[in-house]
Amino acid sequence: MNWERFFTSPPPSTAWVFGSEMVAVTHRSKTGEIHCAVEELPVGALDIGPVGLQAVNDGALGPVLARLKGAAEGADTAAVIVPTSWLRSFLIDVDRVPRREDELHDIVRWRLKKLLPVPPSDLRLSVVRLAEIDGQRRLLVMAGIERAVAAIEACYDAIGVEVGLFTTRLFALVPRRFVPETSATLVVQHEDRFISLLLLVEGAPRLLRTKPLARSVGDAKVVLREAALTLGFIRESVGIDGDIEVRLSCDEPEMNAKLRSWLVDQDGLVPAIETANPPCGPTTVVERLGAARLAPGLAVVSGELR
Repeated sequence: MNWERFFTSPPPSTAWVFGSEMVAVTHRSKTGEIHCAVEELPVGALDIGPVGLQAVNDGALGPVLARLKGAAEGADTAAVIVPTSWLRSFLIDVDRVPRREDELHDIVRWRLKKLLPVPPSDLRLSVVRLAEIDGQRRLLVMAGIERAVAAIEACYDAIGVEVGLFTTRLFALVPRRFVPETSATLVVQHEDRFISLLLLVEGAPRLLRTKPLARSVGDAKVVLREAALTLGFIRESVGIDGDIEVRLSCDEPEMNAKLRSWLVDQDGLVPAIETANPPCGPTTVVERLGAARLAPGLAVVSGELR
């Protein structure tokens, strides 16, 4: 997993977008057209547990990927985008940032020992060193179960595809370029039983909150409460007084409507100007997977998010 590479290299031409029941591929051809395809995943292909993706049945997943590879016109490298709930992401404050990767990862594993109910040695880490802000050093960390991430990579390796980027839908939706006219951007991403909120100030992550949702509680009530609490913290503790651009991504139209209704009632929150996703054929793929689920893949391969 290398989230930092996503911001420092040209967008990949191919992105694979996973869901719990389907996997899709989006590919930008040499002529600039974007093609996509989707297939259902067999029952038992993936094991999703309390801390995300836990295991992969390569015998079930491999054939699906092999059939979809044709839609990528033989591209041998790709980005893999998974639901945000399949990995765990954190902003971690540290006193110092070691230059050596092994020492840096040791510090992160020690911190994650208190945050995740799995042995730190079982984790695959992607760590981004962030610029110091007001004397505070921070790391952006993404963690996944090593055996599960390695199994997905092995499935791609078996069909001749190298995974150049392994990331979540939340980070795939982050604007690739900082717009000076907007000092702060809040990305709010909702998927099945999971809410994520990421605040960017002058393009740098300043606040990250992710929360699993209990189905029995009712997603809408919890999501709106989390959004309100996060906004209050941003104003009072982070100290953002001006307007905040808000980018919403919701799997379900009903949740999208409720969040947008809440958004218009908040002072200083400005909905991001919505731009249509680049055309992706055939249109039946968007209809089957849903526009919000496919959007991260389209954003990555097209470089449309600015």
